[in-house]
Amino acid sequence: MKENHSILYKKFLSNTCSKEDLSDLFQLFGTADENLLRDLIMEELLSAEAELPASAKEADRLYAVHHQVKTEISRRRNRIKRLIYKSSAAAAIIVAVTSGILLWKNPGKKPYAEKAQTAVNIKPGEFQATLTLANGKKITLKRSMAATTARIGQTTVNVSPSDGVSYQNNGTGRELNNSTNTLVTSRGEQSPYPLVLADGSKVWLNAASSITFPTQFSGKSRMVSVTGEAYFEVSHNKSAPFKVLSGRQEITVLGTHFNIKAYDDEHNISTTLLEGSVRVKDMPSGASGLLTPGQQAKLERSSGSMAIGKADMEEVVAWKNGFFMFNDQKITNIMRAVSRWYDVDVEYRNFHNNEEKFGGTFSRSSNLPDILGSLQSLGHVQFRIDKRKIIVSN
Repeated sequence: MKENHSILYKKFLSNTCSKEDLSDLFQLFGTADENLLRDLIMEELLSAEAELPASAKEADRLYAVHHQVKTEISRRRNRIKRLIYKSSAAAAIIVAVTSGILLWKNPGKKPYAEKAQTAVNIKPGEFQATLTLANGKKITLKRSMAATTARIGQTTVNVSPSDGVSYQNNGTGRELNNSTNTLVTSRGEQSPYPLVLADGSKVWLNAASSITFPTQFSGKSRMVSVTGEAYFEVSHNKSAPFKVLSGRQEITVLGTHFNIKAYDDEHNISTTLLEGSVRVKDMPSGASGLLTPGQQAKLERSSGSMAIGKADMEEVVAWKNGFFMFNDQKITNIMRAVSRWYDVDVEYRNFHNNEEKFGGTFSRSSNLPDILGSLQSLGHVQFRIDKRKIIVSN
């Protein structure tokens, strides 16, 4: 049975599945456990028959396929509207194997990717960030950099591609250094490895984001401030709650995993809980809510109103795992995320329909024209690239 599954999976990746094969594949992804699915993926990476190099690029592509098929199964199971244009004609599934993209295609739409690639080839962002120390010294962090150490007073800053950025405080009592540092990613950047705070908590930054933090926590709480998007794994300390400030919002936790998205150009500040529990508070009004795992709080910036509901966990943390994942998203929402990672501006010309919904899973290592071409194939939207500007129209 496992051998049959592997053959079916290979046919899917090579885009040779029949309608019957696709039906069997969807049944497999809807019932199989994670171990079986991961085995199939690893077989593809290691199989001589598949002639696929066991590289990071191929791993990205296969995981993109894996996640998007699972998403489609969930969508069918919950009877959610499929991510194709309104036509009721049978949709054809396509896999852009060279770019790590999987989506549902609207038959009859002319692909745009080839034309866009010929015009300009905008590459994805880099795994890079800038750490600013209390004395003003800046350290550019990259995956390829050698390990380095810096000292400020009694604090030692260790930067290592294998262990991330960590802090060691050597002083005691009044000698203990409690300076403030800032880690920043610009547009087109993502933190190359985790920031390990003095309490052992870990933080990852998405593009155009920052975190300001003390080199040593003291007092009855652990306080940091964030802009943009960050993923936290907070070390448990019942006697010193961990607090995150972002705009008008305060998040209080003891020990947990959560994601916060607080870009200035987004209408909401979104907090999503993966493990543990967090309390989200609107500081001006005092309104608050307690999240349980799998829930998301959306705090509206203008009014301070808060809504708590179920979250699509895979979509929320896709950026940390190397993907864009969009489920029933308006094109304006998608383009905000795209512009941050590819460091491009977006202009809307003769764009009148922002109610149409799009979806797909895209490797963040894809070149921009591949993603734009795939989105254009889904519905009534057109893209044109002018230097580092994307012009969107209907």
